[in-house]
Amino acid sequence: MMKVYTKSAAIYEVLKADILNGRLRPGEKLVASRLAEAYGVSVIPVREALSRLKAEGLVTIVPHTGAYVTEIDLEDLKDLYPIRGVLEGFAARLACGRIGEEDFGRLEGLIEEMDRVIKEGRFPEMGGLNYEFHMTIYKASGNRHLVSLIDELWQKTARVRSVFALVPERAKEANEEHKEILSRLKDGDAKRVEELIIQQDEKALQVLMGYLEGNGMISPKFVDSKGVQCLK
Repeated sequence: MMKVYTKSAAIYEVLKADILNGRLRPGEKLVASRLAEAYGVSVIPVREALSRLKAEGLVTIVPHTGAYVTEIDLEDLKDLYPIRGVLEGFAARLACGRIGEEDFGRLEGLIEEMDRVIKEGRFPEMGGLNYEFHMTIYKASGNRHLVSLIDELWQKTARVRSVFALVPERAKEANEEHKEILSRLKDGDAKRVEELIIQQDEKALQVLMGYLEGNGMISPKFVDSKGVQCLK
């Protein structure tokens, strides 16, 4: 029993990571038998992993049809991103004058790593690095409650960390923005840092909306074996 659970947990972690970093794209079908063959296990731990991912909203299971990577909810993004922008901008403004040399070194290192990732085409890795970059700034605000709220919003929009895998050209643009944000932080220009953070959130939402609309991912529908449309 423990062996099956361990396999299920391992498959869950791999699939979740692949969904969040964009290797598995919104709407992509997840065939249990193929996944089982790929991981060298029976279909039981795969189905357990898919059920767990369904409970987290990352997988949609349609009767008589199968499992799919859940489509991204555009309305949620429209609601959440403006809130994120305001809170993140405020946290970044507070960080000005408080952020230290150790944090500056950390931010510079993350920017350099993102440059390498972009150059080598490892776009799925950008999401995690981007998260670390921003949270390093917000933690420097010294307001743990504010940081907690921001982190909660990031988790609610975790699905779209894959924007860099879905829209690779956004990665280079975003890292250039990071460089300007760091420069303004070093200058102590709190107002401009706040503006840049808000603008970056607005740009990210714009890019995501364009991608989702362009790929027909608004109001996702699946069709079951009887031709009946099933909403997620």
